Amino acid sequence: MKKTTETEIQALHTIAEMVIKFGQLHVLNIKEEDWKLLNNARQCLEKVIDDNGYRMNYDKNLKNHLIKL
Repeated sequence: MKKTTETEIQALHTIAEMVIKFGQLHVLNIKEEDWKLLNNARQCLEKVIDDNGYRMNYDKNLKNHLIKL
């Protein structure tokens, strides 16, 4: 792994794809305690994106899931 002081944009795009995938879980049966853990994981991933100066774009019509602040 490269030593760097910033999170690469490609890593942020991958994290954004993971956050989008979390949206598909709402149609599945998941016990409440697991749902809380999964929601916490999603919030942590979104925080990484926010802390790097981006926010999530949930518009399905746009290819890019990141918006630069």
